[in-house]
Amino acid sequence: MIKQRSNVVINLTTGGAPTMPIEERVRPAATFAPEVASLNLGSMNFGLFGMLDRFGDQLEHEWEKTYLSNKDIIFRNTFGQIEHVLTTCAGNETRFEFECYDTAHLYNLKHFFDRGMVAAPLFIQTVFGLQAESARIRRT
Repeated sequence: MIKQRSNVVINLTTGGAPTMPIEERVRPAATFAPEVASLNLGSMNFGLFGMLDRFGDQLEHEWEKTYLSNKDIIFRNTFGQIEHVLTTCAGNETRFEFECYDTAHLYNLKHFFDRGMVAAPLFIQTVFGLQAESARIRRT
């Protein structure tokens, strides 16, 4: 409905939370067939603990502090999971914004490109250094 009534591009994520299974993460893009969906090109360490410095005294619930202080979070996005997203959305004309959080993710993208699972032109977003980004947010 948004697409028919406006001149905007909707970009849905296939990332979600590190605790979500891949089937749940891809469901919005598979269901709503957006023009663009983001796709992380690999697994990464995921630390939100830097947010405690910024929001620690504003947290209302103990679970928030526990969740943010966790230094053992891994955002899993294996080759199998990436392939699942690509094949699940293959028939709905969704283009991907490929999120590369590490230089190795660029090689992962090349793997899928060489196998014909993604096509040019490629829309690549690089976000090198999650902890550096978290530190910048704290200073502002």
